[in-house]
Amino acid sequence: MTAISLLRPELIVPGVLVLALALAVGVWNWRWSIYGLLCYLPFSGIPILAAYPGRTERAVAILAKDFVFVIPAYVGFLAFFALRRRRFWFPGAPLVLFGLLALVVLIQAFNPELPNHLIGFVGIKIWLFYIPLVFLGYHLVQSRPDLFRVLGLMSLVAIVPIMVGLVEVVLYYAGEAGTVYSAYGDAAAPATQNFTTFVLPGGCEIRRVPSTFSFFYQYYLFAASMIVIVYGWWRGSRPAGRQLWGGGVLFGLVCLAALFSGLRLAFVVIPLLVIVMLILARKSANTLPWAAVAAGACVLLVGGGAGAGTCGVAQHIGATTQEETKSVITTGVSEAVHRTWLGLGAGADSTGARYAFPNVEQASLPVGSVQESWYVKTYLELGVFGLVIVAALLGTILFRIFRLHQRIRDPRLKVVSAGIVALIGWVLLYNVKAQYLDLDPINIYFWLFIGMLMKFPLLEREPTEASPQPEPVLVEA
Repeated sequence: MTAISLLRPELIVPGVLVLALALAVGVWNWRWSIYGLLCYLPFSGIPILAAYPGRTERAVAILAKDFVFVIPAYVGFLAFFALRRRRFWFPGAPLVLFGLLALVVLIQAFNPELPNHLIGFVGIKIWLFYIPLVFLGYHLVQSRPDLFRVLGLMSLVAIVPIMVGLVEVVLYYAGEAGTVYSAYGDAAAPATQNFTTFVLPGGCEIRRVPSTFSFFYQYYLFAASMIVIVYGWWRGSRPAGRQLWGGGVLFGLVCLAALFSGLRLAFVVIPLLVIVMLILARKSANTLPWAAVAAGACVLLVGGGAGAGTCGVAQHIGATTQEETKSVITTGVSEAVHRTWLGLGAGADSTGARYAFPNVEQASLPVGSVQESWYVKTYLELGVFGLVIVAALLGTILFRIFRLHQRIRDPRLKVVSAGIVALIGWVLLYNVKAQYLDLDPINIYFWLFIGMLMKFPLLEREPTEASPQPEPVLVEA
């Protein structure tokens, strides 16, 4: 099966109609395409799950968000600025580093080490396709109400996948794992990493939770992202002391969903994400009261102590961390350094490259098995020069958004920026362990949130309802 087989006759007519409509929406108003994308992402796994076991149908479902939402948004965005003869880039955007990364990726896409050129095109898509969302994110929000409407929309659509995931957790602990698996049909094994089950020293079990996503990691990343989004909407959309109690309930549910998504390390890194977010927002009047923070910390400590004592969570995580540090980082880095220094080509260490072969059994990448660490993958695909450029780009972005957050004085924007900065740093740190930046939905959220945060200094200049308005000056005739 090749890429051309995606053009099945029965798919052409409805596909063309859908794409034409999507393109018309994007040209009419590119922001609507982004809103549609944000609403679709929490449910993007459903078409993929429904497509199993068909490989062609699955590939179409995976690419649906790009053709229906992302590309129309890009076309409409470029048309909008071209017609008005305005620049779409903004101060603070690392344009030179973006250009250098694009140059390296394009060169590596034609690396002779690659078995075929389609792998290189897959690599270009994975590396570069979503970076322009930085510019769309910057122009997406024109005012504070715009920002909190976006956060509110994302919080609202998150309710369904979060509740589905929590119901699956309850069914797992009730001994009804078969009921959960049966709901996914042929897709149950790939969605749950072949029904992976971890038995802890105390006898407790941890199972992968996919919710409405096609792979449990995607649900985990979504839930982690929603922690900062829901918190920003809850604490920032209203002045201090007037927050909705429903926002607090949703925030608690999202935190639980992320903790019990089926990743053992989530019990460590999710609390760290929340702690860093609260620390970064500590100077905002809209942040959580210290009494609420203390109560949450007590619940976490009691729950964590019970889990450690009853199930042996801490013992299991400690042993796993030691084992994976050796296999993922130490061994992975050693093998990569001895393998190449110029790079093996864009896409050479990406799971998405499997679609560049007629079937999975014939897939043969230059690196053999895909490395887990995203930074090792960067070195293997782009070489030492590419790794330096990527490190410079990500380091520059992290430094600039942190400085931007420090300068924000508006308490409502402060809590939102704290969450975004914490999430970006969390993703970059987590990339040591896995290729999370390549997975939906974090590959979209990462760049879109950075662009939105870059707009905050302009949003801060707008008057708020608490800001005194100047008295009108009366001039006598």
